Amino acid sequence: MRISPDAIAAVNSGLYDTKNKRIVGYLHKAVKSLNQLRMMEDAVVIYRISRAPERRIFYVDVGNLPKQKAEQYLRDLMNKHRNKLVYDANTGEIRDNRRMMTMLEDYWMPRREGGKGTQIETLPGGQNLSEMEDVKYFQKKLYRSLNVPVSRLESDTGFSLGRSTEITRDEVKFTKFVNRLRAKFSELFYDLLGKQLILREIVTKDEWDKIKNDVHFDFKRDTYFSELKEAELRKDKVDELMNMTQYVGKFFSYNWIRKNVLKLTDEEIEKMEKEIDDERKSGLIPQDQAEYGL
Repeated sequence: MRISPDAIAAVNSGLYDTKNKRIVGYLHKAVKSLNQLRMMEDAVVIYRISRAPERRIFYVDVGNLPKQKAEQYLRDLMNKHRNKLVYDANTGEIRDNRRMMTMLEDYWMPRREGGKGTQIETLPGGQNLSEMEDVKYFQKKLYRSLNVPVSRLESDTGFSLGRSTEITRDEVKFTKFVNRLRAKFSELFYDLLGKQLILREIVTKDEWDKIKNDVHFDFKRDTYFSELKEAELRKDKVDELMNMTQYVGKFFSYNWIRKNVLKLTDEEIEKMEKEIDDERKSGLIPQDQAEYGL
């Protein structure tokens, strides 16, 4: 089925491979770290299974037997003393099973005449089975490649809802990274919306080009940091405004304070004055309120 190019919408990540000049995704740099983490986890599982049990080492005295007979004698002893009974957890029965796991078997070593006699020693299991530093290292590496704060891995580290200065640098970088992604991939929404409206003949292409800049996407904030930062900045501006109110008309003008302290633009100043006048007329603001908005 052929699809018209006008009905297809796509947007890339904007990232390029420096070697092949190809467009790559944001997950491209995390592929290597993910494969390394999987390999390390498999290696840890294999090591724990093979090193967890304690095994025995049998030093068997073969005397002056020839090599071939000594090997046969050693194999006979192995078959004689090998534990073939297996417990079946499903049925609760103990049955004979010769399919033993090689890595859990005992070791049998021949010993010639003149040395020590037959001896049995116990090979201890792994002593460092509880160490997970290698896995944690690659896990943190994967999180860093995804731009996710590493502090979120630590379960004992809670998120503080205090001042914005208490937010870690990783959280700030992650918030900026999410905002960049939203700004980049919002182009896809513009493209989809424009194609849908044009194909449904709701608007023409020229009309869409005119109203496109008036369409904005309001993303839901998934972090508390942005709201906390705005609230703290607004509080600092109000505190500075209260300290400078007594100098208004002496050293500073109302317009200067609005532009340099409150950081308002000309459009915002005009809009604010209009809203204040409307609220005074409607009675929301008392008539004896401090004049001129301060």
